[in-house]
Amino acid sequence: MVQDRTRDHLANERTFLAWVRTALGLIGLGFVLARMGVFLRQIASEVPGGVAGHRVQAGGEFLVTGVVFLAIGTATAGISAFLHDRNRRAIDAGRYEPTRLGVFALAAIVVAGGLVIAALLVWRTSVGPGPTVAG
Repeated sequence: MVQDRTRDHLANERTFLAWVRTALGLIGLGFVLARMGVFLRQIASEVPGGVAGHRVQAGGEFLVTGVVFLAIGTATAGISAFLHDRNRRAIDAGRYEPTRLGVFALAAIVVAGGLVIAALLVWRTSVGPGPTVAG
């Protein structure tokens, strides 16, 4: 029936847009984390007792975590477009089967990332920024 297919296609479109929002959220989180790493480096470079002319490294873990989230968000956007197209074809052919792997994989990545961020924040607040001076 045409009305059922239309409803299925519209649901597929809403799902795609939800994945795009998720991707944008991950990209935004990655950007904020990366900026936090840059901010911590700037603060560490102004710490009294630093050696002039030496590179001060601090906040690198936030920078790396931010870049990872940026990459995951970008990949999520690409994968969501692929899944949307695959589901559109399956709906048209009358053989659509929902998958759970993508949902569980993204949920596991976000949970693991959240735990990493929480651990970084707890570690940073308990240990302190403690800049490392490299020559």
